[in-house]
Amino acid sequence: MTAGREVTRPHGHPASWWMLLISTLAILITAIDRSILPTVLPGILDEFHLTNTEGGALISLSFIGTFVGAILFGAVGDIVGRGHRRAWTWVAAVAVTCVSAIATALTSTLGALRAWRVVMGIGTGGMEPVNVAMIAEWWPKEHRGFATGVHHTGFPFGQFLGPVVIGAALAAGTWRTAFLWIPLIAVPIMIAQLMVGTRANLERVNQWALRRKLTPSVALAEAVRPENPLRAIRQVLRERNIWCCLGMVFGLLWVETAVTSFLTTQLVQVAGFSLATAAVASGASGITGWIGQIAWGTISDRRGRKPALVIICVGWAVTVAAMPLVGFTGNYLLLTVICLLSLIPLRFVRTPKRVDEPATG
Repeated sequence: MTAGREVTRPHGHPASWWMLLISTLAILITAIDRSILPTVLPGILDEFHLTNTEGGALISLSFIGTFVGAILFGAVGDIVGRGHRRAWTWVAAVAVTCVSAIATALTSTLGALRAWRVVMGIGTGGMEPVNVAMIAEWWPKEHRGFATGVHHTGFPFGQFLGPVVIGAALAAGTWRTAFLWIPLIAVPIMIAQLMVGTRANLERVNQWALRRKLTPSVALAEAVRPENPLRAIRQVLRERNIWCCLGMVFGLLWVETAVTSFLTTQLVQVAGFSLATAAVASGASGITGWIGQIAWGTISDRRGRKPALVIICVGWAVTVAAMPLVGFTGNYLLLTVICLLSLIPLRFVRTPKRVDEPATG
């Protein structure tokens, strides 16, 4: 997690850029999905006569599905193959997301709503790790941080655009209408992925990188060789760095979920906003969030992952601690402490020795 060799400005093969665009739009879908339920939660609470606690449990079901989907589709992707073959797993995850979004919009019972939220979590949960793996495999290693950062701009853009779109849907219809935006975005990028994520394009990407003395992330011979998921899981469980990074990410995502899940609800109940206005206001941070995604990813390529993560953790803690100053209610002191505690696992991450041997095509 230290800085590697000196690198020039980020650049990649045209197929790498197309893959980056497609994967970023996929993350946009994930971000919109995660913003839909918290945004329309007041409408769901009213229709099904639920308390805030029951609404929180409904949100938790999505993350249960996310946990299952991340492991399931991550393992399936390794079995099917890497590189161009991983696109097949990605399409399957997106298809699950589309079907569950439509089913959620059409459901009429609380039980069915709960079930489809789990299924939709499985779909979006599977999309994210497969997305990250594909970016890593379609970009040279020297520019992986930049590519991952651009890829993750789908989150702030989705955080901003999602509530705006959802707010328009709420103004014109009901909370159910908001879920129908998912397949409108997902189907075109599924088609684009099948066109770009081919064996021939991966070979072009690798040869392009080698000609420029960059390091391809995955060779064709590795891409077509299925990975044993049980062996991969055993390797992961033996790696201390994995456990340390999981601990840090878990803490930060816990805090993020706690803050964002009830943001719209608090704007309605505490500030007196209309549901449509609160939906738009809750996504305002997405206006600038993309800057941090690209900037910190690129900085980490040059200065190392650890220094970037330390600054990000501290900045997030300061932001959370300031929430009560603008009128929000909740135990933000505890959430601030969790942000800072997330730095502890990072302290025990061992820096691996860098191997600068280019991969062969």
